[in-house]
Amino acid sequence: MVLDIPILSIMLLTPAMGAVLVYFTGRNEETARTTALAISFIPLVLSVVLLLGFFPVTGVELRSFSPVGSPFTYRAYESAPWLPMYGVTPSGDAAVSYSLGVDELSAPLVLLTCILTTLALIINWDEHHRVREFYAMFLFMETTILGVFISLDFFLFFLFWELGLVPMYFIIAVWGGPRKRYAALKFFLFTFAASIPVLIGIFAFFAYGGTFNMVRLIELARTGALIPAGTVQNLLFVALLAGFGTKLPTWPLHTWLPDAHVEAPTGGSVILAGVLLKLGGYALIRVNVQMLPQGAHEMYWVAAILGTISILYGAIVCLAQDDLKRLVAFSSVSHMGFVTLGIAAGVVASGTPATATGGLLGMSGAIFQMFAHGIVSAALFMVAGSLGHKAGTRNISEFGGIAAVTPRLSTFLMIAFLASLGLPGLVGFVAELSVFLGVYAAFGLLVLIPLLTVVFTAAYYIWAMQRAIFGPLNARWKDLEDAHSYETVPLAVLCALFAIFGILPFLLLDMTIQWAARALGVA
Repeated sequence: MVLDIPILSIMLLTPAMGAVLVYFTGRNEETARTTALAISFIPLVLSVVLLLGFFPVTGVELRSFSPVGSPFTYRAYESAPWLPMYGVTPSGDAAVSYSLGVDELSAPLVLLTCILTTLALIINWDEHHRVREFYAMFLFMETTILGVFISLDFFLFFLFWELGLVPMYFIIAVWGGPRKRYAALKFFLFTFAASIPVLIGIFAFFAYGGTFNMVRLIELARTGALIPAGTVQNLLFVALLAGFGTKLPTWPLHTWLPDAHVEAPTGGSVILAGVLLKLGGYALIRVNVQMLPQGAHEMYWVAAILGTISILYGAIVCLAQDDLKRLVAFSSVSHMGFVTLGIAAGVVASGTPATATGGLLGMSGAIFQMFAHGIVSAALFMVAGSLGHKAGTRNISEFGGIAAVTPRLSTFLMIAFLASLGLPGLVGFVAELSVFLGVYAAFGLLVLIPLLTVVFTAAYYIWAMQRAIFGPLNARWKDLEDAHSYETVPLAVLCALFAIFGILPFLLLDMTIQWAARALGVA
C-alpha cells in the first residue's frame, strides 16, 4: 500500500487548525473537550502509519527521499521552495525551503508526541477554567513540537522551536499553581536565552553551507565539506550543547525545570516532561552529532561529564524531596542525563571496530531513553497531579497507607516507579541497560560512576512508595477518592506501553540501531 499523500503536512497543520476551531466554536465546555480530543486522534493515527512505514512486513510504503550517495533515507518526505527572496544555493536549490521528513531518529518521537498529547487532553478532562483556550493551547503546542521533529530546514526548525515557548508559557501562567507566573517567566527566560547560541549556530551553518536545508548540511558535514575541523567546530559544539542542553535539561542549566513542573497543571507537566525536554536531546543528535562530527569527537568529554553529573545530581537531590511532583521533576534531570551520556558514549565507542557495537547501543539507547522517559514521566506526573488535586497536598510525608482507599492510583504509581527505576521487563530497563553498555564500551570501568544512580534511584522511589502507599492508613485519607475513568484510561494505556516496549524493545530499538550505524559511520 503506497501512501502518496502529504501525510506530514496533514499531521502538522491539523492540530493548529483544530486549535482555531476549538477556540472559536468551543463555547460549551463539553464541546471544546470532545472536539479537541477528536482532532488529536488524527495526528495520532498518522504517527502510527508513519512508524509502520519503517517495517516492510506491514506493506505500508511512504514517499521517501535519499540524497545521491547518502546512507540516510527520509520517509514521507515533502519539499517545496519557500521565501525565494533569500536566493538559491550553488547547487540550484532554494536556500529556504518547506522541507519535512522523518527517519528512524524522529519517528519514535513523533509517535510519543501524538500519544502524550491525546492522553494529556484526557487527564485534564475536569478542567473548568477557560476550557476552550486550555485545549486550544495543547493542540497548538502539538503543532510546534511536531514541527521541530519533522522539519528538515533550519528556518522551519527554529520557527517551531521558538513558537513552542508561547503555548507552554500560557499553560503554566494561566492554569498553573500558586507561583505560576514566576515559574512561567523563569521557564520562558531560560529557554529563550538558550535560543541565542542555537541561532548563532544556525547562521554559522548557513554561512558555511549556503543553505538552511538540513539534509544538504548533513551531507556536507558527512563528507567534511561543511565546517572545517578544529576550533570553529569545537566552539560551535559547546555553544549548541549549552543551547540544546538547557531544554534537555542538563546540569547546571536545569534550574527552571522544578519550578515549571511544580506549578504547571497536570497536562502541562505531562507534555513538558514527556515531550518538550526531548526537543533538546533530538537536536543534540541531529545537529551536534550529524552536522559537527569532528567537533563531537573532540568535545565528547564535555557532554559525558555534564551527563554524568546530571545523572548523579538529580538522583541524590531526589532523596531529599517531599513534594511528589518535585521528586519526579528532579528524577527527570537524572534520567535525561542518560541521553547526554549515551550520545557521548556512542560518538567515542564508534571510533574503533572493537567497540563499535557498544557505540551503537549507547547512541540508540539515548534515543530509546527519550521515548521511555517520555511515557514513564507522563504517568508519574499524572498520578502526582491526581493525588494533589484530590488530597490538596503532594507531600509524601503527609500520606501513608493510601493503597487501602486508592488502589488504582496506588497501583499505577507503583508500576510507574518500577518502570522508572529500571525493573527488567519494563521500558526503562532496556533504555538504561543500552546506555550503560555503550558507556562501558567507550569508557571502561568509569561506567561504575553513573551506575551508582541505580542504587539512588531505587532508594528514593522505594522510600516514597513505602511512605505514601503502604503501611497503616492515615485516618486523614479515609475518604480519599480513587482515580476517575478519565484518569484510569490514560494511565492504563501508558502502563501497557511500559510492558509492550519493555518486553518487545526491538519494535523501536532495531530501527534506532540501524540509524545510529549510519550516523556514526559504522554501517
